[in-house]
Amino acid sequence: MKNGICPNCKSRNIISNVDPVEGRDMSIRVYEKPGVVPKGMRSYPLKAWVCLDCGYTQLYVSQPQELRQSYQRSLAHPCPAALRP
Repeated sequence: MKNGICPNCKSRNIISNVDPVEGRDMSIRVYEKPGVVPKGMRSYPLKAWVCLDCGYTQLYVSQPQELRQSYQRSLAHPCPAALRP
């Protein structure tokens, strides 16, 4: 949708970069150091792109490079529970 065309109905009536609301900000959360909250937790806000003709909606992380770095740091500190079979 970032190209201005709805992938669902091909409309060009798109609103972009709006805030999705569900009681509080929607975000992606990464625990860089499991068990170390809140210091080991990082949140990345989501933005929505909405087709005004069919209602199709896509969510995008507003800081994808920072999310990538945070996720890579989390891989260096795997959660012990996640390692169990």
